[in-house]
Amino acid sequence: MQFFLDKRNITPADANIRFVLSMLTGLFAVASGYYLLLLPAFFLLFTSVNRSCIFYHWLGINDKLRLKNFYTSFLPAHNPLPVYIFSRDGKILFQNDASRALMPKVTNLRDFGLQLRMTGESVVYRASGRVYQVSTLYHYEIDAIFTYISDITRVWELNREIEATQVEIINMMGMIGESRSKETGNHVKRVAAYSKLLAQKYGLCEEEAHLLSVASPMHDIGKVGIADDILHKPGRLTTEEFEIMKTHAQIGYEMLRSSDRPILKAAAIVAHEHHEKFDGSGYPRGLRGEEIHIYGRITAVADVFDALGSDRCYKKAWPMEKILKLFKEERGKHFDPKLVDILLENLDAIVAIRDRYQDSTEETTEVSCSDRLQCAEAEATA
Repeated sequence: MQFFLDKRNITPADANIRFVLSMLTGLFAVASGYYLLLLPAFFLLFTSVNRSCIFYHWLGINDKLRLKNFYTSFLPAHNPLPVYIFSRDGKILFQNDASRALMPKVTNLRDFGLQLRMTGESVVYRASGRVYQVSTLYHYEIDAIFTYISDITRVWELNREIEATQVEIINMMGMIGESRSKETGNHVKRVAAYSKLLAQKYGLCEEEAHLLSVASPMHDIGKVGIADDILHKPGRLTTEEFEIMKTHAQIGYEMLRSSDRPILKAAAIVAHEHHEKFDGSGYPRGLRGEEIHIYGRITAVADVFDALGSDRCYKKAWPMEKILKLFKEERGKHFDPKLVDILLENLDAIVAIRDRYQDSTEETTEVSCSDRLQCAEAEATA
């Protein structure tokens, strides 16, 4: 019975003809007394109702129709979106008309960037100017991989708009933090770009590298909680004032820690740990080595490199040789040694970023005591 239910190989027109013939044959059998004719009449009626004929199956008649009906019996009827059924080796067993029209280049499951797995997968695929979510489901009963496709173009566009808005807001918040210390506007852009490059070369995935580049501009957001008379003090800070200044890392963390958003969670880590040092002499917690989150270690390198290489009212930008000498000396002390190696190996790309986001002559060059002390510490070790 399963064969007749699942393997229909008779067209609707054929089924209608069989139904009419079964009625005529049955009437003739009754009228003429040739009751043996009722057997073919019942056969024709049965095959017309079930749209399956075992003789067609044996002779290979309408075999493609049988397969199409068999596979379609497992699918939502009249699906306007592409639907595929693939064999375990990735070959197409069935595809509907929408898949042929919208995705003519797909000839194998691997064309979607999917692996031949019996567990469900989901990827994003672009075709015909649209964005689709492709999901797979292995069907054990027929040993085939079903592929369902949804048009997510509008959702994708809205998500990109939301992400762009988040990035813009975060950049503005980062600039607010920097403006409290009178830092130049392009500083946060350079730190973001340096951070992304270092993250990529370190081996972080593209998604995580992008996340860090978006979050790193907020590394000094905690400066909004530091009083102006300390933040902008023209002379050297007292010990007490410097301890207050160092609280900006904890303040920034407290401002951001309660958010469940990945970007703000990453920003909280960056704000909290970008002043930690690899040898444990940093603040606020004195973390050492890999106790410091990789986001904090990367941002520390990016932030110090940019601070030393930029002109300020109290100093000229350090020459590259002097900056590199400092990083080599602080390798394994202030900075993660692996990140220092990455910085040195990719210096051309780093310099290209610096040149792309140069400070304009109109920008304010006054800086806070915290930045002066950071550079003063570097001067002392150089």
